Amino acid sequence: MTVRYLFDCRDELEAGRAGKHLVLLLDFDGTLAPIAPTPDEAALPGETRQALEALSRSPVCTVAIVSGRSLEDVRAKVGIEGITYVGNHGLEIVRPGEELQPLNMARHAAVLQRMKEELTLSLAAFPGVIIEDKGCSLAVHYRKVSEENRPLVKAAVHERARVHGGEREIEVAAGAMVLELRPPFGRDKGTIVSEMLESEARRRGEANLFAVYLGDDMTDEDAFKALRGRGWPVLVGAPRISYAEYYLNDPGEVRDLLAMFASGGPGEW
Repeated sequence: MTVRYLFDCRDELEAGRAGKHLVLLLDFDGTLAPIAPTPDEAALPGETRQALEALSRSPVCTVAIVSGRSLEDVRAKVGIEGITYVGNHGLEIVRPGEELQPLNMARHAAVLQRMKEELTLSLAAFPGVIIEDKGCSLAVHYRKVSEENRPLVKAAVHERARVHGGEREIEVAAGAMVLELRPPFGRDKGTIVSEMLESEARRRGEANLFAVYLGDDMTDEDAFKALRGRGWPVLVGAPRISYAEYYLNDPGEVRDLLAMFASGGPGEW
């Protein structure tokens, strides 16, 4: 599907935003923060943080970070009060003033632990592999693995998932240089975006909402699809075939967009 450069559509953006409550839904890695060599090295730029803090205080804006990271991890990386945090692609969510409602993970947690132990051994032969334990899921990062070994890493991960019951027990989802292993709970960024929009619509009326989702990864496609016809799905990165309708080039342009929203009015854009 064709995507349009968002900053070429400022008049439409301005007209759609005017007088409505902004629902701003944001991926973290590759969207708010530039992609880093390892997950631990990713950091939220200072100017982006300032814009997010301003938006978090606005009575006409709802902000949510929708990440594949664990909830604890993404909250630590962002560290802003008054916004919603979604971790593990929708398996974990905390809204302002609420407590985390844990999932019943007992059976799946045991499977994930066994897979972590087995993958730690089987992937030790491939320098650069990072196995990230996110509590509700595992992520096998292979960005730093040599190009010729990447297919072998991916094959090993899929084989472990097959041995442990396939999609009945653990589903495998591909991201940017990462394979995610998670329980088949039927939750992804699309389902969580739909739930959040429905919740906001009950509070404010759907006609009074202006929703924007920004993400860079293939895991964000579920959210783009859920938002089509209901808001502005924005791909961050080079245009590609996508459910997104608009794109920005990089996290620097995301920072600029957030600053525009935080400036207080279309006349200041």
